[in-house]
Amino acid sequence: MKATITAKTAAKTERGTAGRRRRSGVSVPTTVLSLLLLLPAATGCVSVQDEPEAEKKRPNVLMVMTDDQWLESMRVMSETRKLLGDEGVTFDRYHPSSPLCCPSRSTYLSGQFAHNNGVRHNSAPQGGYDKLNEKKTLPVWMQKAGYVTSHIGKYPNGYGVKDPKHVPPGWDEWRGAIDPTTYRMWGYQLNENGKLHTYGKPGEEDPKLYQTDVYRDKGVDFIKRKAEGDKPFFLSLAFLAPHSEILPNREKVNSGDHPESGQTPHPGVGPSPRPGVGDAPRPAPRHKGEFANERLPENPAYNESDMRDKPLFLQKRPNLDSETTARITESYRGRLESLLAVDEAVEKLMSTLKSTGQLDNTYVLFAADNGFFFGEHRVPTGKFLPHGASGQVPMLLRGPGIDAGQHSKELTSNVDLAATISDIGGADPDLALDGRSLLPYGRDPRKSSGRPVLQEIAEGARSTPVAPPGPVKPPAGGPPNDDVSAGRAAAAGDLDMDGPASSTPQSPGKKRMDGKGEELSAAYEAIRIGDYLYVRYSAGGRELYDLAVDPHELSSRHNDPRYKKVRTFLDQQLDKLQGCVGQECREEIPQPPEPE
Repeated sequence: MKATITAKTAAKTERGTAGRRRRSGVSVPTTVLSLLLLLPAATGCVSVQDEPEAEKKRPNVLMVMTDDQWLESMRVMSETRKLLGDEGVTFDRYHPSSPLCCPSRSTYLSGQFAHNNGVRHNSAPQGGYDKLNEKKTLPVWMQKAGYVTSHIGKYPNGYGVKDPKHVPPGWDEWRGAIDPTTYRMWGYQLNENGKLHTYGKPGEEDPKLYQTDVYRDKGVDFIKRKAEGDKPFFLSLAFLAPHSEILPNREKVNSGDHPESGQTPHPGVGPSPRPGVGDAPRPAPRHKGEFANERLPENPAYNESDMRDKPLFLQKRPNLDSETTARITESYRGRLESLLAVDEAVEKLMSTLKSTGQLDNTYVLFAADNGFFFGEHRVPTGKFLPHGASGQVPMLLRGPGIDAGQHSKELTSNVDLAATISDIGGADPDLALDGRSLLPYGRDPRKSSGRPVLQEIAEGARSTPVAPPGPVKPPAGGPPNDDVSAGRAAAAGDLDMDGPASSTPQSPGKKRMDGKGEELSAAYEAIRIGDYLYVRYSAGGRELYDLAVDPHELSSRHNDPRYKKVRTFLDQQLDKLQGCVGQECREEIPQPPEPE
């Protein structure tokens, strides 16, 4: 049998043999080399022509996630846009199913909506890391599929609080940030394969220990080491930026009542007269002051003048005065500066993939867990709500079969991440995924479907109603009274939710007004389909936006007679999505009717 040798294979073999000649100092005659190349055919083995396919590794996967990154901020990340967006596909309509850190990241890991994975909030009783079934997650599936897996950085909120040395299943190499030190750019602690290491001190800004750069270098090291191995790798890299820091003994100024800045509301004390603004994280020293003169982007939704179409808890928000605007601007500038180190990290990771020969065989995904408010609809700081400020985030994908410089208009969600990465790796999830693979939409950005996107949080999207305020028994199968604290805290003004939710629905000493209480809940379920966003709050409020004519969400059409059929249709479709499981969550629906 005659062996067929391709030019590519021969060149590869010649280079390898030449390398061996140089290392051993032994010259191999060409005739002997020819005999060696023919030997597999003579012995009945696989031909050399088939060898590259047999040895070719499955694609690697690199997932990069930022924290609290809003869509508009991508303008300052030129390397990320050039290396991922310009060389791959940008999903222009990508929405986190729950715009809050822990629920969003739990959805990424599980491929399920919050109402199925059980993580509805950042902390107990509705959420936190302990609510997630860590044995049924993406790293477990990828590891079983033969991937070498590694996680670096932030994990769902609460990780490490009970057992800092715990290594979640599925990760071959683990470098997870321990809460609450996760939220420090210096002085953070990592569990590195079961051993704890602290990097710097919170008050000492050592450039060599800046958190983003340390995570970057650990990612680069992992790629270099695994590029030479026989197995493909899955690297999950989660940066803190541009999320606020939570620092010990940090001066409690301008924090209002949001726990992220370190100040917890005191019982019996009403909201501060001026709304709180979350501080920016400290940027890398080399980037400090880079955007010192940056102005807030012009946005008609900023300090919205007419809020009568909004739910009651938003209507009650005060106007943003000049001092609040100045603090929002300062936070905005600092958060932008913190993203510059992330942009450099992406460039370094991509150059490492290229130098190790892995770039053309690696899928790279870049996304944020949720967005952030900077004064839109009078919300000075925070996330939680489905509006565009926090409910639409960046998502870019590059890899084999993805054409350069494409944009997809398909509605997509973080519930699709686990399905996409499992599809890349040929993994077999052992639970019903609510999302779907984005690869078909990346390979053909013109492809579209009628699948809606569900957004939900806290008590939203339950198949049974939430108990009303007051000493009443919850409905059969419904959540207990103490399980509505997250939505109530959000309605009261805490849209950051990075600390425990308020444990009581009203301040001590105040008489509870059953049926008319302060706000029952800012929790919601929402549906996106076509150009519509329809929001149903547990408290009874409604919002309906026609984004084709109102992209800034200035005029809710929920009471507009011309949109009556649209609202009825969306109500019915949201009923079907509420409590959906697996395939039910992925089914296509008709386009909404036109307004009259």
